[in-house]
Amino acid sequence: MMAYTYEDKLNFIADLYCPARVVADQTGCSWELILAQAAQETGWGEKVLPGTNNVFNIKADSSWKGESKVFHVRETIHKKTEWVDAPFRVYASKLESLSDRTKFLRENPIYTKSGLFKPEVKGNFMLEAQALKKAGYATETDYVDQLATVFSGPTMRRGIARAQERGCGPVLPMVEVFLLDGAKLPIKNSKVQVLLDGKQAEVVTDGHGRFVIRIAPKSVNIQLKVFDKDQNAWVNVDPVKLDKLVTDKTATLIAPTFTAQTSTREHEKKASPKPAAAPSAAPAATAPPAAKPAATGASAVTKFKDYKVLKGDSLASIASAHQTSYQAIAEANGISSPYIIRPDQILRVPDVKTQLAEQEKRHAAPPAAAHGAPAAHGTAAGKGAAQGAHDKPAAKPQQPAAPAANDHDGGSGGITLASLGQALSRGTTGLHTVFFRNAEERPQTDLMHSSRAPWMKFAQEEFEKGVKRRTGKGKNDARILEYFTATPSLDKRSASVDETPYCAAFVNWCLGRTGYKGNGSALAASFAKWGRPTKDNKPALGAVALIKFPTGGHHVTFVAGISPNGRQIATLGGNQGENHEVSHSRCPKTMVVVYRYPSDYPHYDDDYVLHDVESDHAPMTASSTH
Repeated sequence: MMAYTYEDKLNFIADLYCPARVVADQTGCSWELILAQAAQETGWGEKVLPGTNNVFNIKADSSWKGESKVFHVRETIHKKTEWVDAPFRVYASKLESLSDRTKFLRENPIYTKSGLFKPEVKGNFMLEAQALKKAGYATETDYVDQLATVFSGPTMRRGIARAQERGCGPVLPMVEVFLLDGAKLPIKNSKVQVLLDGKQAEVVTDGHGRFVIRIAPKSVNIQLKVFDKDQNAWVNVDPVKLDKLVTDKTATLIAPTFTAQTSTREHEKKASPKPAAAPSAAPAATAPPAAKPAATGASAVTKFKDYKVLKGDSLASIASAHQTSYQAIAEANGISSPYIIRPDQILRVPDVKTQLAEQEKRHAAPPAAAHGAPAAHGTAAGKGAAQGAHDKPAAKPQQPAAPAANDHDGGSGGITLASLGQALSRGTTGLHTVFFRNAEERPQTDLMHSSRAPWMKFAQEEFEKGVKRRTGKGKNDARILEYFTATPSLDKRSASVDETPYCAAFVNWCLGRTGYKGNGSALAASFAKWGRPTKDNKPALGAVALIKFPTGGHHVTFVAGISPNGRQIATLGGNQGENHEVSHSRCPKTMVVVYRYPSDYPHYDDDYVLHDVESDHAPMTASSTH
């Protein structure tokens, strides 16, 4: 074993200095005492158990839920020293170790009674040391003087100087900022001025409108300015408000203005694009590229029909009536934003209704006649149809049994999750301007998001990351813990483990990424009166569905689609499935209490155009969501 050197002692203090300053800033306790105790009790780091980051060698008792490691150590038991095997706590970092030390002291009534955390004591090196001595932390009569000597010595001073020369950036609390424009779209690759503690710096947002700031101890609120390229000027943004005790946090800010790409009235005089020829009976592969299902959400549409534009029609109203999206119609007709339509114009419209009817007809056919095999998916509907066909061929088919929570409800199985992900990821690219003439023949303009329910993009990204509850003592999914930053009312203990139900935290987190406000609560039932209801309480893309289980308990999730017969909703949410993952599931509409949108989210007809979406068969039960 290599000898422990003076350089090792200096580096031990240098490595501890920044975490000690962070913990002191968060708790108000003395960082000087933390360093002095660490040096005194570990021989300047020589006695710290290897591979644990356990600076104070705290044992892993029954209350400890994290990782532990067993060491063969000497202990004094009944005044007799002997070697024993004992478990000790393992920390991910020294900062985590120091934070747990403070928590350990605070939760022990002996130290509370000694006055360690009294306002007049907390933060004072000598008074804190005396309170520890009074509580029996150490038996040496001169323990307080020993700590004072250690802290004022040359080794401590040199170690602190080395730490200050390095800087504390990597261990300081992080503020992650998402910057959106007035239309709640990310401001990408934009210059941002950051003013913090009298110092100014300039950063550039990434593709998600994101940048990160490290917060020094005792920092005040962060002042921000965004450079508006169109106005060639800096625009003030609301400051990021920091708590008195700074911890990692995420903030989503909305810039006061945005620029929408529109056209002039003169552009309207140009001839509108000539609609593509009506499709013939050619194979599906010859369908126009503009009608790709993944991009339009048209559920693999290969059929089109002609539609004559009426007075007062807009692309959104036409799309809603034909169960498709305004983008799908625009692309099928070669129209690009700004979209211009006029009365009597002939549009090719994806014939979703006919296709779904044909799909339902195919799936309703007797399995033996259609495929020579049992019905796919083993649904209750399929079994009922098969029984009717074989037992009573001349009679009317039996009514299908009530669908199970995760079957496809007689549908096609829906568009694939990959296609849904591609469609959602295309979103949040800008705004579309739609020009049309209303029933009074007056020009009218609609400003529409190119993405419906933009928070669904973030929900889909989390699904693709494979977020799920981790098994094993002390193993927590970091993403789930991140979701709890959006539920500040949740107690710290519950927010520190992924065993806590996180469906409401996931909803709040996804909404916050796009500048829409959730309710900050980790309780699913709290969404019953949040925001505003959907039209006639109907399912809509991205709406928050509050589910109540027959056995009791609630769950919240996002609406992703609906089965062809309208009996089940497809969902995308957190804490679903046997592994409590972010997943796609299905749920009978009868279990949904309400569908809610953010109060400041506009009404779009497109939102109520839902398609059949695949699920990953994640169970939707009270036990699987809690």
